[in-house]
Amino acid sequence: MAAKGRTKKFPQIKEKNEGKFTSWAKKNGFKSACSAANAVMKNTSKYTDRVVKMANYAKNFGCNR
Repeated sequence: MAAKGRTKKFPQIKEKNEGKFTSWAKKNGFKSACSAANAVMKNTSKYTDRVVKMANYAKNFGCNR
């Protein structure tokens, strides 16, 4: 019988990368990381790949839906 739930571990942020997206969001005039993540994901062509990846992670694992 297959196990219920997740079989993979939760993707952790490396300690050196913690807070990077939040600080980027504050520098660019957003009130929070979640509002920045929403704005970035609405228009991904306007932002770099690195910022889009951080925003995607924030939306998937940090922000309430």
